[in-house]
Amino acid sequence: MKNEVVGIDAGGTLIKIAYRVNDEWELQKIPLTDMEKVQAWIEERVDNPVIHITGGKAETLRKSLPWSAEPISEFEATCKGVSYLRQRFNEDDTYGQTYIITNVGTGTSIHFAGPEEYERVGGSGMGGGTLIGLSYLLTGIEAYEEILRLGKEGDGRSLNVKVKDIYTDEEPPISGDLTASNFGNIMNMKNNEYENKDYIAAVVRMIGETITTMSVQMADRLNTDSIVYIGSTFDKHDHLKEIIGGYTKLRGKEPCFLPYGEFSGAVGAYMHEQPQASAKKAERKG
Repeated sequence: MKNEVVGIDAGGTLIKIAYRVNDEWELQKIPLTDMEKVQAWIEERVDNPVIHITGGKAETLRKSLPWSAEPISEFEATCKGVSYLRQRFNEDDTYGQTYIITNVGTGTSIHFAGPEEYERVGGSGMGGGTLIGLSYLLTGIEAYEEILRLGKEGDGRSLNVKVKDIYTDEEPPISGDLTASNFGNIMNMKNNEYENKDYIAAVVRMIGETITTMSVQMADRLNTDSIVYIGSTFDKHDHLKEIIGGYTKLRGKEPCFLPYGEFSGAVGAYMHEQPQASAKKAERKG
């Protein structure tokens, strides 16, 4: 039987799998807590899998699989996967040949990518894990779907201090609409009642603005105007995309939310030492 490659990105929360059959991508996400389902998913599709694996939980997952698995550098896999997906969706012509990759998962990792190079240039503990943790501390809510819903419905902007709130009698040196302090408006907190949805909305905004600020500063330092945002945190989270996209443009950069970007690591792991795959339509199944 022919050996077939399966690319796996085992992150802190989700395991992403990329596999090609008949020139089509089959992509799947499995919660880390259901790790045993990975083997079953592969066995349903592949007789003799060649596993290329990356991510922070790669070694943990590798020990549970009955096949050998070749470890792939997470940063290499992510950047290679982004490059391929940008080509697939014709983003290179729109956003240029050099760009920042901001990968928002449990935390955030930032990379610089060019036609022939890529490197990790920064990161932060601010990410999807922060969203879940702070939302729980403030409201007691831990169901992710509920957090997404309330974050979209709420409006926690009055919990923050904007630049124009500080420069009340003179023109601010930067845009007055920028946030000067997240959760800094103590007087509003004392004088107004807030609902859980407002607290969660304020958390979403804090995470979005912080991630954007880091990305924009890195783009300035590395002389590029393009920022590609990827990661499972953006899945079904249009509100976070709106905040990050709008804030990125406000700061003078061009945002790109890459379709299927959360699978960049798995796609890049699959493609390790593979011929450049033809850019067929990505198809999510299962």
